[in-house]
Amino acid sequence: MIPMRLTFTPMSEADARAIAGWRYDGPYSIYNIEDEADLSEMLDRRSPHYAVYDANRSLVGFFAYGTAAEVTDMGAPTLYGEGKSITVGLGLRPDLTGQGLGEAFVVAGLDFAWRQFAPSGFRLFVLSFNQRAMRVYERAGFMRVRTVHIRNIHGERDFMEMWREA
Repeated sequence: MIPMRLTFTPMSEADARAIAGWRYDGPYSIYNIEDEADLSEMLDRRSPHYAVYDANRSLVGFFAYGTAAEVTDMGAPTLYGEGKSITVGLGLRPDLTGQGLGEAFVVAGLDFAWRQFAPSGFRLFVLSFNQRAMRVYERAGFMRVRTVHIRNIHGERDFMEMWREA
């Protein structure tokens, strides 16, 4: 695992707009942010998003904590889920993917969330085709729980739900 010195800051509008400009290629293009509603969600502090900067003050990624990271509509945004668990969503800048940084990035985001929010555990959802991300999450201590089939305005998709104790 490559050590990373990262700084987490509450998401600003400038951060959200910069992240919305990122473009992932091929099947990962599904992670591209296309909707103005996504930008609003990134700024809603009830289910907080954090911009992640490296030691050079470059924006390298983001984390979402709470219902904003869920794959189904959970109603009003909130931080905690069942049993004081937190759902986590994240994104690493496209040019940094595939370089062996994923595990350190995920662990840093979980450590930050543990210090900030003291959850009982973490869960996340990853598109089922994204085996690369699932391997990273497993190295960070997550276990596969179940496949969740979602049908919404974007079509039908399968997600793997993953869990890890805090």
